Amino acid sequence: MSQYLMSNRRRLTIWRAPVIAIAAAVSLAALAVDESRPASGGGRTIVAESRFDVTNPAQQAQLVQLVVDFPPGAWTSWHTHGGQAINLVLEGEITLRHAGMEQPYRAGQAWTDSSSQVHAAGNSGAAKARLLTNFLLPQGAPETIAVQESPFEPTIAYAARFALSALPADVQIVQQVVDLGPTWHAERALAGFAANIVMAGEVAYKIGPELKVYKSGEAWAASAGTVVGDENKSAVSARVFTSYVLPRGTVP
Repeated sequence: MSQYLMSNRRRLTIWRAPVIAIAAAVSLAALAVDESRPASGGGRTIVAESRFDVTNPAQQAQLVQLVVDFPPGAWTSWHTHGGQAINLVLEGEITLRHAGMEQPYRAGQAWTDSSSQVHAAGNSGAAKARLLTNFLLPQGAPETIAVQESPFEPTIAYAARFALSALPADVQIVQQVVDLGPTWHAERALAGFAANIVMAGEVAYKIGPELKVYKSGEAWAASAGTVVGDENKSAVSARVFTSYVLPRGTVP
């Protein structure tokens, strides 16, 4: 297991990863998004989900997870990127600009692309927007390359970086945002690689023989076949952003 965590909020110009890719497809599966705090109750609720094919899986060596906040008026730099980007709008609305065109994406909508065309994205609305992004990157490739800086960039709330083992030829990436109620507890063997960032609350994970409580902003990953138990021991619900890399058609 390899993990990288950056819990401090940063300006996107520091991270050098303006995170938006040119829209190439609509999410194959997107659910309505609850833009409030995690729901109460003791169950497990999938708040939002997307699924896309991984392009050039043999080249992918790293997975980067980002949770990015866009205040009203915030825009990324004009940029390209070094690998496939998978994006899911969790709150508000994000507008994508490229080749003289604008495309809005609302909460629950997702897109992916690995194009090198210059593009930018931002929040033209009056309320905050939140974007979840994954980068699938070849070894040594940058997340993005800025072409023209923006005077008011979005902010990275959470970020994590993980090494990937060799991927099969027919593989997909699934993004999920899940709320776990106060009495939730389950155990299962992972069907594929899974990377996780706790976005709100805290969750106790038993990963193999290791038991650890992960709080908001903390991250972990595990490979396919790992037996994982997750439990919310607190009195409030928790929210987790999980990215699965799975054989095509596999249920996370």
